[in-house]
Amino acid sequence: MHNEADELLGSIGKLVKNVRSETMDQTELGKRVGLSRTTISSIERGIGVNSRALFKVLCFLDLTEMLQVAINERFELAEGKRSRKVRKPVEELSSDF
Repeated sequence: MHNEADELLGSIGKLVKNVRSETMDQTELGKRVGLSRTTISSIERGIGVNSRALFKVLCFLDLTEMLQVAINERFELAEGKRSRKVRKPVEELSSDF
């Protein structure tokens, strides 16, 4: 699981760098989202940062839509499974002993 998280951070970092570098440098992105250039660099290198910082960058670069769709779909799937669970009716025993 740890390796999967590292791979995901690396992939997100590459995407952020690719999109960001089309229009600005790390310092400018940092100023626009209220983070340091070092934090932007960490994200792009796949180093873990706090989730709020990561989401600020992803939102600013318009990279959250597909993520939000996937989260919503997974949540609806989980909710659907949960709502389908119905208790079996309790069988009443006859009282004619």
